[in-house]
Amino acid sequence: MQFQKKYFLLFSVILFAFFTKAKSNDYCGSLRYDTEIFQSVQTTSNITFGSNTSSGGVLTTLKLDVYEPTGDSLAMRPLIVWVHGGSFVAGTKTNADIVSLCQHFAKRGYVCASIEYRLGFSVFPPTSASAKQEVFLAMQDMKAAIRYFRKDAATTNTFRIDPSMIFGGGSSAGAFTALHLAYLDEPFELTSEIDTTLLGGLEGNSGNPGYPSNINAVINLCGALGDKTWIHTNDIPVVSMHGDRDGTVPYASATIYLLGVYPIMVVDGSFSISDYANSMGLRNEMYTFYGADHVPYAANLAYMDTTVRFVSNFLYNYMGCTPSDPLPLGNTSTTGINSLEIENNISIYPNPGNGVFNFNFSNANSEFQLTIIDISGRIVKEFHDLSNNTIINLSEYSGGIYFYTFRNEDKFIFGKLIKEN
Repeated sequence: MQFQKKYFLLFSVILFAFFTKAKSNDYCGSLRYDTEIFQSVQTTSNITFGSNTSSGGVLTTLKLDVYEPTGDSLAMRPLIVWVHGGSFVAGTKTNADIVSLCQHFAKRGYVCASIEYRLGFSVFPPTSASAKQEVFLAMQDMKAAIRYFRKDAATTNTFRIDPSMIFGGGSSAGAFTALHLAYLDEPFELTSEIDTTLLGGLEGNSGNPGYPSNINAVINLCGALGDKTWIHTNDIPVVSMHGDRDGTVPYASATIYLLGVYPIMVVDGSFSISDYANSMGLRNEMYTFYGADHVPYAANLAYMDTTVRFVSNFLYNYMGCTPSDPLPLGNTSTTGINSLEIENNISIYPNPGNGVFNFNFSNANSEFQLTIIDISGRIVKEFHDLSNNTIINLSEYSGGIYFYTFRNEDKFIFGKLIKEN
């Protein structure tokens, strides 16, 4: 696997040069953060981190749950603040997908927090303005949670987090919240429809004033942004994962409907965010769950495994480290490296096929590697020392969609295989 080592060494060097905020020896050199090294997780529940008035005029107490690796004695640990989904009208900090993410990442050595935020709309059916306001309020509450941990680090230090290494992410509506926290940083961007000053400005009044609310990177799981042009070249990086058949939150740019019924506004989904970030030269990674609907990891262990691995590798790379178990890069969008190149001199036949595919590439040689991946992101087969004609036999696998990546040190080709039942 000498090629893989060289490729990912190059990948990590690029990331280190552009995006590392801490010295690599602060976080690298062991399996911590790279894999699950802790057997269990301890949870501290219902910690009050703030309060504020909801859009319906109700004073709401805001609470969070903290997940830590059991028995961990490290003095400073990176933090991930997670935000649940539920279309801004439902959901809790104990949503199953968020709890699972917190537990997985705590076992890798992170401190994780699952937070509450104000829910509900000022009018119903919601309008574009009321929907934007609700996202804005959720963003303010998330900022209060981040400030809570920086305050804790500066005072009692109960959770032993590294205040210089805080990530923010979420699922569905939670991803909306995290994305807006990351990229909605100018008051004028929403003042045409909501009174941001009356609501407390970008920082809000939900608690813990006087401490920073910034994050180092954003984790976008099936979310969207009100306007992709809020993204600028020097903004923080983003990792995105999204199903291309998502019927709830648009995969690209389209109108979003609350509860599948009420049209709200056009939003920019993960694909559009990644594409625009690339055009701006902003570091990002994008994983597509091909053929999948909304939040597929919520009810499917294989999708959750892929989600954890992909996000974990992104964060580990951000910290200047090289993952030991990287997912194939054919599903990502990156800058600084030629990560995706579709060419015409490649052919696979028959495709669709019953399981035996003839792979022909006129320039194949021993420097190339061919990888076959199933729809959950798992590696099915790998081929080395390729000839110009290679047989791919998937007869023992179930029918459906598979993907191939064909690469050497400076070329990356990605495509789809369809195996008939």
